[in-house]
Amino acid sequence: MTDVSRSLRRWPRLLLLIALTLTLHGLLLDWGRRHVIALQTPQETAISVQLHPVAPPAHAVALPAPPPPRQAEPAPPRRASSPPRPARPAPASIDPPDEPIRETVERIVTVAPEAPQSAPADANASAAGGNGSAAATAGPAATSDAPATDTPAAGRHYQTAAPPSAVLDYDVTGTKDQAPAYGTGRITWVNHGSSYEVMGRAKALFFTVLNFSSQGELDGWGVSPVIYTEQKGFKAATNTHFNRERDLVSFSASTTSYARRGGEQDRASLIWQLAAIGRGNPAQMQPGVTIDLFVAGVRDGEIWRMQVLGEEDITLPIGRLHAWHVVRMPKPGSYDDRVDIWLAPQHEWYPVRVRYTDQRPDGDYTELSLSGLTP
Repeated sequence: MTDVSRSLRRWPRLLLLIALTLTLHGLLLDWGRRHVIALQTPQETAISVQLHPVAPPAHAVALPAPPPPRQAEPAPPRRASSPPRPARPAPASIDPPDEPIRETVERIVTVAPEAPQSAPADANASAAGGNGSAAATAGPAATSDAPATDTPAAGRHYQTAAPPSAVLDYDVTGTKDQAPAYGTGRITWVNHGSSYEVMGRAKALFFTVLNFSSQGELDGWGVSPVIYTEQKGFKAATNTHFNRERDLVSFSASTTSYARRGGEQDRASLIWQLAAIGRGNPAQMQPGVTIDLFVAGVRDGEIWRMQVLGEEDITLPIGRLHAWHVVRMPKPGSYDDRVDIWLAPQHEWYPVRVRYTDQRPDGDYTELSLSGLTP
C-alpha cells in the first residue's frame, strides 16, 4: 500500500512538468516563426526608373573663331647715310678627326718650319761625329729675359748631334716627406742612327719608385719623341703620344691635346735634346742663353724655359768633372719642380747630375749623381 500511494503522489507532478514543457515548446516555436523566419525571407522592394531625353538647347553654342594670321611688319626704311651691312659668311666645314677628342687645347701657335738649311763648315765639322745633326734655321737660342710663354715665336731648329749609346748608373739621394732617402738609378740611352730609345729606372731599397721610357726619331729637329711611358710606384703606367699622322700630342691619362708643330719633347727626351744641342754646336751653350722647348708630361704640357747658367766643376761618385749647368725655373706661383741638369762636354755631353726640387715650402728633392758610365 505504501508503494502504491507513493506512485499516485508522483503522477500529478509528472503531468504538471509535461504541461509546462509543452507550453514552453509552443512559446519557443511561436517566437522563432515570428523572428527567425522573418529575417530569412526579407521582402524585396522593386525600384523602377524611367529615362527621358534631354531637350536640345534653344540656341546653338558658337565656337570662337581662330585669330587671323599675323602679318609681318614692314622693315623700317634704311637710312641713306648708313651703308648696308655685309652678309655674315657661313662657317667653313671642318672634317671630323679620325677619333673623338673631347678637349683640344692648342697652346703652340707657330708658323710652318722651314726646311733645314746647310750649316756652316765649323758647325758641320763639330757635328760630324754624332747622329741626327741638323742646321739651325732660326739662329741660336734666344737670349731675351722675357718670361717663357706657351706660344713661342716659331718652331726652332738647332744644330744637333745626338750622343752615342751608353748606360749611365747613378746614386740617388734626396728626401721623402722631409726624411733622408737613398737609392740607385740607371738610364740607358740607345742611338740607332735615325731613331733612339731611352729607358730609366730609380730604386729605393728593393722597390722601384720610377720607371720611364721614351722612343722616337733623330731628325731635323734633333731628338723627336713618338711615345713616352711613365710609371710611378704601384700606379698604372701612362702614355704620352706624339702622333705624326694627325700632328697631335695626346695623353692616355687625360683628354687634353695639343697641336704638334715639331720640336716637342717629353720629360725623358728633354735632357738628351739639350745634350744633342751642346754636341751639335757648343756655341749654342753660352751663359745667359735660354732655350724654350715644349715639354709634355703625363697629363698636359707647357713651355719650359731652360736657362744656361754657366760652367761648373762638380764632384760626383765617378770623380770630379767639368759640366755645363742648365736650369728650368717654374713660373712664379707654380708648384712645378725646379729641374737642374749638368752636362759634361768631355763625356759626350751626357747628363752627369740631375736634380728635381719641389718648390713647395715643405717640398722634397731628388738628385741623381753619376756613379758609372758604360759606352
